[in-house]
Amino acid sequence: MTKIFNFKKEWGGEDTWYTKSKRWASKQKFPIDQLALSLIEWIWEKYVDIRVEREMETVNSQAEKIVLQWEKEEKEMYGPKIKSEPSEVEGLDIISISTPGFISPNNNNNNNNN
Repeated sequence: MTKIFNFKKEWGGEDTWYTKSKRWASKQKFPIDQLALSLIEWIWEKYVDIRVEREMETVNSQAEKIVLQWEKEEKEMYGPKIKSEPSEVEGLDIISISTPGFISPNNNNNNNNN
């Protein structure tokens, strides 16, 4: 019994260059179909590797931006605050430095005198 019809059904999804080229290669005669499928698979692997590498670069750049933003916010919140006010002596200012997020080890609340 011979086959009269050869149907192939695609189950949704996007018809990409990969699916189109595999479909084309499978319709070719023996030596060409195997060579074409091998070449398509090799190209697909390279394509996926390049896409992953490019996506990782964008993720890394986004992570660097987030880290820089966090460092800036941390510096604003916990960095030293420097105030300078003029004093009675000319050319000599009153300078005060405070660190809002820093707790000195000498000023802890649980003084344990043993």
